[in-house]
Amino acid sequence: MYRSKIVALVVGALLAVPAFADGAKTPSELPLEAFAQLPLMQNAKLSPDGSHIAFFYPIKGRNHIVIQPVFNPDGRKVVPPPGELEFNWLNWANNERVVFSLEFFAERFETEVTETRLGSIKRDGTDSKFIIKPANPKSTTGSKLSRTGQGVAPQLQDNVIAWLPDEPDHILVSLDEDFDGKSEVRKVNVNNSDYSNVRGGIQGVQWWMVDADNVVRLGWGYYRSEFTVRFLNNEGDWKSATRSDWWDRGWRPIRFTEDPMVVYAFGPGDSGRKVVVKMNITDGSIVENVFDNGDYDIDSVKIDGLSGRPVGVSYTTHQGRTKYFDKEYDRLQRTAEKAFAGMVVKLVSLSADRKQLLVKVSSDTDPGVLYYWDRAAKSMDVLTELMPGLKPELLSPVKPVSYSARDGYDIPGYLTLPVGSADKNLPTIVLPHGGPAARDDQSFWFLTQFLASRGYAVLQPNFRGSTGYGYSHRDAGRNEWGGLMQDDVTDGAKWLVESGIADPERLCIVGWSYGGYAAAMGAVKTPDLFQCAASINGVLDVPRMVNDDRKYIGGKAWVKDWEREGASLSDISPYHQAGRITIPMLIIQAKDDTRVHEEQGERMAKQLGKLKKQVDYVTVDLGGHSMTNTPARKVILESLDKFLSDNIGN
Repeated sequence: MYRSKIVALVVGALLAVPAFADGAKTPSELPLEAFAQLPLMQNAKLSPDGSHIAFFYPIKGRNHIVIQPVFNPDGRKVVPPPGELEFNWLNWANNERVVFSLEFFAERFETEVTETRLGSIKRDGTDSKFIIKPANPKSTTGSKLSRTGQGVAPQLQDNVIAWLPDEPDHILVSLDEDFDGKSEVRKVNVNNSDYSNVRGGIQGVQWWMVDADNVVRLGWGYYRSEFTVRFLNNEGDWKSATRSDWWDRGWRPIRFTEDPMVVYAFGPGDSGRKVVVKMNITDGSIVENVFDNGDYDIDSVKIDGLSGRPVGVSYTTHQGRTKYFDKEYDRLQRTAEKAFAGMVVKLVSLSADRKQLLVKVSSDTDPGVLYYWDRAAKSMDVLTELMPGLKPELLSPVKPVSYSARDGYDIPGYLTLPVGSADKNLPTIVLPHGGPAARDDQSFWFLTQFLASRGYAVLQPNFRGSTGYGYSHRDAGRNEWGGLMQDDVTDGAKWLVESGIADPERLCIVGWSYGGYAAAMGAVKTPDLFQCAASINGVLDVPRMVNDDRKYIGGKAWVKDWEREGASLSDISPYHQAGRITIPMLIIQAKDDTRVHEEQGERMAKQLGKLKKQVDYVTVDLGGHSMTNTPARKVILESLDKFLSDNIGN
C-alpha cells in the first residue's frame, strides 16, 4: 500500500538510479550487478531540526556523502571519498555540521592495520576537514598516510564516546595519542579541531564510557594478556572491577542510567539467554530486570541518537526485532509495525522533537525501502528502494530449519530454496557464517539471494559457537575450531542429502571469514561429501593467524580461543592440511584485508598449486575484510558464479 506512494524527495531528483532488471520475469534474469550494488541510502540521518538528511550514496561503486534539504533535492551536496579511503559512518553533530569517519589500509610498526580518521563538513558541502589534531611523538614509524608534519597521527581516531547536545559544537573522543596502549579522552570542537584533554590514560584501558552527565566514568581494555575494567566511584576514586563478583558472573556494562553508579548491563539471565538489567557497579546488585526474551539473546541496547540515552533493546528471533521501554519510541514503533504488518520495521533516525522520522521496512525477500514519516503532516512517503531492481516476487523466502548433529544436539539454521524449484535433488551450497561469534538470520543478504537466483539451495547453519541462542550454545563452540563447530556444518550438509533436498553429486561449501575457514576445512576433512569449496577472506593458516593476532592489543588473550584439546594449531589449519584436499577450491582474497592478511590466501593457493591440486585464486585490490564496495562484490559474484557452474552446475 505505502510502496506505491513514491515521491521525488531523493530518488529521481537526486542522482542517476541504476536501472536493473526492468524486464526480468524470472530470478535467473536478475543481473549479477543488481546483487552487487550497494544500498542507495546507507547510514541515513536526519538533522536534529529535521530539515536536512545526510547519507551514503554509491557512485561508481563507492559510497559518497550526500547532504540535502529533505524536500529540496536540488540543494544537495555530494562529497566523494578522498583517495583510497572509504567512508565508515556519519552523524549530525548539530544542525549545521556532519561528522564522518573514514577508514583505510596501512602498515604501522611493520603490522598491517586499519586506520580511521574523523572529519566534519558543513551541510552546504564546504569546510570539509579532519578534526583530530595529531600527536607529536619523536617516532615517525608508520605509513605515509599515518604521518603528518607534526609526527605520527593516532591510528584509531573515530571513537566518539559522547555527542554533547548541550554543547553542540563539541564531542568527546577517545584515542591513544601517544601510542602507549592507554587511551585518552579529548573534547573536540567539530568546527575548528581545537580540543582540550578531559582525561589521561590509565594502564590497560583502551575504551571509555561516560555517564548520563557525560562524565568519564568507566574504562576497559587489555593489559598484556589480561582484560581490565575500572570505574570512578562517588568519592572520586578509580576502582578496579576486573575481579569483582559481577564481572566474574558475566555482566558487562553498556550504558549508564541517570544514577552514576547504576548501569545497563548485558549478562546471563535465568533463561540462559543474554538479558539486559540495571546493575549497581559498586556491588553488582541487580536493581531492575529490563528485558529477557527467554528464547533469544539480546543483541544491543538502542540509544537515542541525540541524547545518548538508552531507549530500548534489539534482539533477533528469526528476524531483527526492537522492544522500546521509552514510551514514545514504543508508540512510534508499534504504529509503524501496524502500517507494515509482516515486515521488519526499524526506526532509523529521528529529529530532536521526534516529529520527523526515517523508517526502514524490509524482509527476507526485500532488501528494504526507506520512508520519510512526517507526523505533523500525517504522511509517510517513500524516499527510495535501497536496492532497485531486486524485485521481492523474484527473490527466495528464507525459511527457519533445524537438524540434529551426530551427537543429537539441535542445530538451528536457515534454508533458502530457489523460486519455482521442485525442492528436491538440487545443486546446493552450505554457507557457514563468519565470526564465529555471530549468527545468521532470516534477513535479506545479497550473497544468499544471488546464489538462490542461480538455482542453488542454500543452507546457513548456526553451528555451536554461534551467538543469539544463549550462553550454552555459544560456549559449546569454544575452542572447537575444526572440531564440533566443523562437525555441525558437515552434519547440516548430510541432513540436506538425507532429506532429499541436495543432490549428493552437486554439493559445495562456501564461506566468508570464519566461514571461509570452515569451507576450507570442509575440503580437508570431508572431500568425499563436497564437490568443491570456496573461501572468501577466509582464515587458512591458523598458526600464522595466531602469530599475527598476538601483535595487537588484547591479541594474547583472544588467541586462546583457537586452542583445541588434543590438537595442535597445525592440525586445525587448512594450509598445513592441504595435502588432504582432493576437490577444486576457489580462494578470493582482498589485498587490503587487515583482519585476514593477504598472505593467507596467497600462501594457500601456492601450496595447493605446489601439491598439484585444483585451485582458482582471485584477488581484490580494494575491498577490506567485508568487501564494502560494488567492484569487490562484483568480483565475488562473478568468480563464484563461474566456479559453481563449472563444478556443480545449476
